[in-house]
Amino acid sequence: MGEYIHPELQKKVEFFGGSYIFIEEGRLNYRGKEVLYLVGLAGIEASCCGTGGCAFIKVPGYVHFWKKSRNEFGQSISEIERIESPGRQREISKILLEKHPGFAQVEFL
Repeated sequence: MGEYIHPELQKKVEFFGGSYIFIEEGRLNYRGKEVLYLVGLAGIEASCCGTGGCAFIKVPGYVHFWKKSRNEFGQSISEIERIESPGRQREISKILLEKHPGFAQVEFL
């Protein structure tokens, strides 16, 4: 188990060549557990391959303690268990992609 620091929603984060934002944070009931996921958008403004973007979903894992504390910057911290099973990852990905049509990428952290 590990601590997960929740990012601020709707806050643009710059990276080399572009930026991303998380637009939604959700919890999914799955096999008696709660799965934390984030929905985001990324844009590539400058790269050797041109411009572009993508819509993505990140899955930190199963929630054990929801927003149990805050760090020195005021961000919430939850206790999370990573989802290691490839079979469970496939099932969760399928559910999330059905829930968010138009998204094509799910990444488990």
